[in-house]
Amino acid sequence: MILKWLLAVASSILLASCCAAQTANGCALPAGMYQQRKTFGRSDDRRGEIDRKYVEFMKAAVQFYADREAESVSACCDAAKKDPIGVQFCTLVRYLLSDRKDIAAFLAAMPKTDRQLEAFWLMDSISGSGTMEFPALLAGLPAPDGLADACIDELFALIKTGNAAAAERYLCIYDRANGEYGEYIDDQLEKLFREYPQRVVELWPVF
Repeated sequence: MILKWLLAVASSILLASCCAAQTANGCALPAGMYQQRKTFGRSDDRRGEIDRKYVEFMKAAVQFYADREAESVSACCDAAKKDPIGVQFCTLVRYLLSDRKDIAAFLAAMPKTDRQLEAFWLMDSISGSGTMEFPALLAGLPAPDGLADACIDELFALIKTGNAAAAERYLCIYDRANGEYGEYIDDQLEKLFREYPQRVVELWPVF
């Protein structure tokens, strides 16, 4: 009986270890993929293949998020911590998974350099934001208008509470936003000045 019990315990440990490894491997992004993507032209099939790998990574992480599997999300994101797009994406997923409580980590990872902002916009285009495919792609994530807009919305929500650091990150994105992104933030800022004048006064040194 003891031998059978020991064998059962050993089997369960091995199975758990195997599953954990599969989770991490299946959700990882190959090293150097971000830089490699930049060497290929827009119509190059190799660039398309890289984008598909990013999409699969996002889908896996979002499924873990939807299932509230925090450890699996951490495994995914830790495996992608050197990839600029993976970092930006995981910043949003981890923040939402924390029920928006880990504000400091979210703000610290929001883009503030040109390289980070480049990855921020690429994350949005690679995920298919603004296309018919996006809602089905990341259906488990509360981001109906796309990943970049979701990050911008979360920053705006923090600004309405008077968070100066959020305002700094928000304005950094705004400074380099164009097209529909710039218009989206313009609309939010108009709402802020109209509906939250006291917050504007409090945050004026940032603006």
